[in-house]
Amino acid sequence: MAHSCKIGEDLLVKILSSLPPKSLMRFKCAAKWWYALINNPRFVDNQLSNCLHNNRSIFLKRLVPNKDSNASETESVFSVLTFCEDADGGAHRFLLSRVEDINVPVSMSVMSGGEELRIVGHCHGIICVHVDNYSKVFVWNPAIQEFKLLPSEKYFTDWESLDQQRAPYRPLNNRLEWAMGFGYDPISKAYKVVSIIFYGSQRHAHTLYSVVIYPLRVQVYTLGSSEESSSWREIKTCSLETETTFLWPQIFQIHLKGMCYWLGSEQQKEFVHEEELRYEEMIRQVMVSFDMSDEVFDEVTLPDELLDHERTFLGLFMLLTVWNESSIALCVWHNSCDVSPYFGMWLLDNDFGACVWTKHAGFELTSIPIMDLREGGGHVLALWKSDELLVVDEDGCTICYNLRTENRMSLPTIQICMSNMDSPIVYVNSIVSIGLGRHQT
Repeated sequence: MAHSCKIGEDLLVKILSSLPPKSLMRFKCAAKWWYALINNPRFVDNQLSNCLHNNRSIFLKRLVPNKDSNASETESVFSVLTFCEDADGGAHRFLLSRVEDINVPVSMSVMSGGEELRIVGHCHGIICVHVDNYSKVFVWNPAIQEFKLLPSEKYFTDWESLDQQRAPYRPLNNRLEWAMGFGYDPISKAYKVVSIIFYGSQRHAHTLYSVVIYPLRVQVYTLGSSEESSSWREIKTCSLETETTFLWPQIFQIHLKGMCYWLGSEQQKEFVHEEELRYEEMIRQVMVSFDMSDEVFDEVTLPDELLDHERTFLGLFMLLTVWNESSIALCVWHNSCDVSPYFGMWLLDNDFGACVWTKHAGFELTSIPIMDLREGGGHVLALWKSDELLVVDEDGCTICYNLRTENRMSLPTIQICMSNMDSPIVYVNSIVSIGLGRHQT
């Protein structure tokens, strides 16, 4: 009898761990035993593992008609696109099955001062967002409507109060004075937010145009189970610089296997500030990584083919994403009057500690039906699974393009916000609580 009860209990746990968070949140109220089970860290791990292996959702910001005004005005909302497998074996492996708009908690909206929230990144169902000027940062699990406002950072830069001799002089090729990242540390089993701050520059006293860049400052916030264990702390940035150059992370791209990744550049610490010499301070474009456990930055050189042309391809666009749930993929497309429009994808292999790029796909856009990229008005937003590209045109309408079958599918009801600060993310619908790090992935 005891054996059969154990089988029944195991079966119930298996069934429950496959259910969506909304159902689980309702079941928590059904009985004390269910409440304890669903809050159990091992159950949370199982539910997250199921989500990771059956992940078919994308989280994004889209435009919808404003309910409080006429039909011509729109407002942005967060939405989750859920895809299902094409049982008929059509040209696309996955079809859009549901679009669900996500309500931001009222108290979270109040804390943000009604300002628009921007997506930083995502990990295990938890999303990091910030207001436009980075003055407020939130971590938020939309599936269980749990969030946390992070405390103000110690070294937050107030550009208005900086000395005018310093404030106007920023590197010409990177006008971002702030970069962030979000991910999971598998060693300490904690989620972390990384804040990278540009702290100004100064002209040389003897010349008007020679500019020296101040070192970047980096802070890390570790989400703990209590306020005492959660705090910002500054870390060393020696891995971000050489004697004459800085590594400069830009907009955060992805988190994978305990590492955060940005596309960025290597820049001179001192350069000539003249418009006709605007490339002088940037040496090359790079990928910047950050080990969430060791808290050390590193650089990964881009594929040689890109390094040969990065300054001649004026219409060059790049996106880091995850391929086949296991590898880093670099998607590149460009539209220049000097060369044929082109799309390429490289996969990053870690061969005994050495990072090697392998070209996975490459073709001229004139040969495939992605007119939106070919005409220069569109952008690749995400690589869905291993072969589905999510593309948005200049009007914000979305298209799925299958690299394997070369077929396209329009999603006419989805009008995505066109912004580098709000790129769609492959999303996991989990019950992981804010401040709890349990899963090692």
